[in-house]
Amino acid sequence: MISTVGRVAAYVGLFVLGCAAGAVGAFAQSAYAPAGLILALGGAGALFAAGGMLTRAKAGAIAPVAGWLITVFYIAAAPRPEGDWVFTGGAGSYVFLLGGSVVGAMLAMQPWGGNASSLLLSGERLPSSGK
Repeated sequence: MISTVGRVAAYVGLFVLGCAAGAVGAFAQSAYAPAGLILALGGAGALFAAGGMLTRAKAGAIAPVAGWLITVFYIAAAPRPEGDWVFTGGAGSYVFLLGGSVVGAMLAMQPWGGNASSLLLSGERLPSSGK
């Protein structure tokens, strides 16, 4: 069992890793198109899933998602000092923003801890209509 201090430290660490993944992904997705986009979204998704699996709690997946979202949308809203924008109006930028948000939402809502499992993948049958 992890102590409360250890759990909070893990969540803070996952939040910081989410911020780093968002910042690196924001620049990599356009610099190395299309492989950079795939790598940025895959890396972010892997971080979100790893946070949930390691802590066995939804908060473990939500912490890096929150860091990723805050960082990416801050970068999207603020121009660089030279006057340039990090995200251009291209499809890759929108796929990165929307795709990362959707992947984050999907992985944050998974039942990471306890005895919960997916109904259809656990071998159980759905309730029938009385037959």
